[in-house]
Amino acid sequence: MIVEEKIQVGDIKINTRIEGPSGAPWVTFCHSLATDLTMFDEQAVELTKNFRVLRYDRRGHGQTDAPRGSYTWDEMIGDIIGLWDELGVENSHYVGLSMGGMTGLGLALQHPERLMSLTACDCRADAPAFFRDMWNARQSGVKNQGMASIVDMTLATWFTEDRVSKGGKLIDRVREMILATHINGYLGSTDALKELNFKRHLDKLKPRTQFIVGANDGPHPEEMETMHKLVEGSTFNVIENAAHLSNLEQPEEFNSLIAEFIGNH
Repeated sequence: MIVEEKIQVGDIKINTRIEGPSGAPWVTFCHSLATDLTMFDEQAVELTKNFRVLRYDRRGHGQTDAPRGSYTWDEMIGDIIGLWDELGVENSHYVGLSMGGMTGLGLALQHPERLMSLTACDCRADAPAFFRDMWNARQSGVKNQGMASIVDMTLATWFTEDRVSKGGKLIDRVREMILATHINGYLGSTDALKELNFKRHLDKLKPRTQFIVGANDGPHPEEMETMHKLVEGSTFNVIENAAHLSNLEQPEEFNSLIAEFIGNH
């Protein structure tokens, strides 16, 4: 049974989807910038066999409200805690990719007692100059020309060159998610990305942690290995033939890593 509802948390209504057996351990998924909760469809099919799966459209995305102005990491972390409180979720496994992974790092630092485990995928934990400059350039394009201005460059970094060149349903599906993203949500979220500053605290991360990254995900494999070395007891896995959206490009291997990690909790 799938339960879909919008839940009031602070200043916004958050679109949620819950499925899986009642009473089973919770797993919460948090998607990337410029996608929505359907990004984890393949993972939900697998994990709802043994877990209660919560997915939601993050602030400014999908069917969740998209307020104007800059978003903060405290707001986005608070959205999750607010959802859990409203739903009576005392603790949960957490899986986040890209901005979802970054949000998970902050969540684990601020509320470690609420996480059964953390899986952070295809993300980083700080905002060096090149990273801030990239978002400044993309924000300028979106302000002047809308979301269409960043579609092709985004797809080129999210998937391997071979997958993009072949096109097909997956690329079309993700293209539609990018174009459907509210401009307020994109600009507000990317303002937060320019303020990312969790790396200096990673040695204090307490929840059991797994890092996953696509082998073709630009600088992220090296960066995430560095993050892994900062988090005592963490595990680090590289998925071959995958770029930034590793869960979509290689779903079977991604699902296997998630199921084994949280199943061993």
